[in-house]
Amino acid sequence: MIYASIYAQIIILAKIFAIYLCNPKKSSNFAGNFVTMRYFIFTLLILASILVGCTPQNEDETSTENRVHIFTFVKDTLNPGLTEATYTIEHRSDTGLIYCKDSLRFGTRLDSVVPYITYKATPGSATFFLPNDTIISTGSDTLDFTQMPIYLLVTASDMKTERWYRIDIHAHQVNPDLYVWEQLTEEIFPMQHCKTEAMYVQDQFVLYVNNGLSTTVYESKNGSNWSKASAPTGLPTACQVEDIVAHNDTLYYIDIDKQQLYLSANHIDWTATDYSTASFEPINMLMSYNQQVWCIIQDTTSKELQLATIQEGQITPQTNIAGLDQGYLPEKFPISDFAATQFESSSERPRAMIVGGRSMNGDPINTRWNLEYVVTNDTYRLKDFTISQPNFHTLTGASVVQYGGHLIMFGGIDNDVDWNTDILYSDDEGMNWYQPDTASNQLPAEYKSRQNQSVLIHNNSLYLIGGQSNDQSFSDVYRGRLNSLQF
Repeated sequence: MIYASIYAQIIILAKIFAIYLCNPKKSSNFAGNFVTMRYFIFTLLILASILVGCTPQNEDETSTENRVHIFTFVKDTLNPGLTEATYTIEHRSDTGLIYCKDSLRFGTRLDSVVPYITYKATPGSATFFLPNDTIISTGSDTLDFTQMPIYLLVTASDMKTERWYRIDIHAHQVNPDLYVWEQLTEEIFPMQHCKTEAMYVQDQFVLYVNNGLSTTVYESKNGSNWSKASAPTGLPTACQVEDIVAHNDTLYYIDIDKQQLYLSANHIDWTATDYSTASFEPINMLMSYNQQVWCIIQDTTSKELQLATIQEGQITPQTNIAGLDQGYLPEKFPISDFAATQFESSSERPRAMIVGGRSMNGDPINTRWNLEYVVTNDTYRLKDFTISQPNFHTLTGASVVQYGGHLIMFGGIDNDVDWNTDILYSDDEGMNWYQPDTASNQLPAEYKSRQNQSVLIHNNSLYLIGGQSNDQSFSDVYRGRLNSLQF
């Protein structure tokens, strides 16, 4: 307040002095009065000196502030992982922490980097203590961050107040986008021409095998060691095991010929329920979706296809589905050999994807159907994604799951001729599909192309179990793990 008042006085005197200088008459009188002029000049000098003496010095010069404000690295276009990350600073009474909550991306170099650091106030000094070196910071130091931890000592501008930080930053040593595959077992049962279907129920892996005459069940706790279970009871002899659907540890199967719905709570004992109606006939099981079991039915009068749900042994047609004419499915909706999975969309809505398969007349198709639950009005919406990628080939007997943020498709037959040896990805919930980088995700060389293999997810891992080719059946088990899900 004192120096502000003195500053104001100087301004007033300066204005008066300027008035006299700019007015010829007053200027001559003013100049003629030597005493007056000397008084003005002397007063200005005195007040200016007092002002300078009263002006406080730069606070940084005597500050005790020694906290780090920002920590990152100087941008390097050849090493982008450095500046992509977010670094956390924790100020503690003993030793502060500077770290990255997640490791830097795979391939980020730390052997020659330039830290970029700002402080709450200009420090007196900052010193890096490396395992084999000590470096006084200049603000542009190239350091080796491969050996951790590194310590930073910040001394405030008073040259007395000190604060220590421990810097702990690492880069991923393995590629997070890499899938690591291993064969858990080569053969669960002797290879023969069989159909298979695997699921994870009652805290174990369960594999159904049917050779056209009987059904056998195998069990495993880990996917590696399998044992034959008791023979299942109540199932038809020629059960199409690939059409069994698991829902909340209960298994569902529809026998079209006998017009019966089969249920099992322990995967061994099955109970048949007669569901014959005059209005529709069941065609096939579809999937477990949105806490319900779905199936495909056919109207007995119009012969049109519909979607239906199964609850407590009752089959109920679902007519309130947007995108359908009177609830009827289009001709190119698959009834067999399709791939289906449920997942949660980016908008956190339950969604399902049904890919490929065969139409009612038995023709292979290339369709991709999206079924979405509309929470606002408690209805469903069915969309055809086929037109978004017209070069998507016909595909039967494939398998699809959501894993690692992608929809992933395995196996199947293209146009009933070529076996699909490629893994296909979709990043937009089924609209478009592409082959992933084979350097990151490629099945083992010994894995043979097939259809109707079971793809399960358990403990953040993919399990590929069984399947068939033209001339043989498979009872092997492969497990794949995405590195990023194991960190």
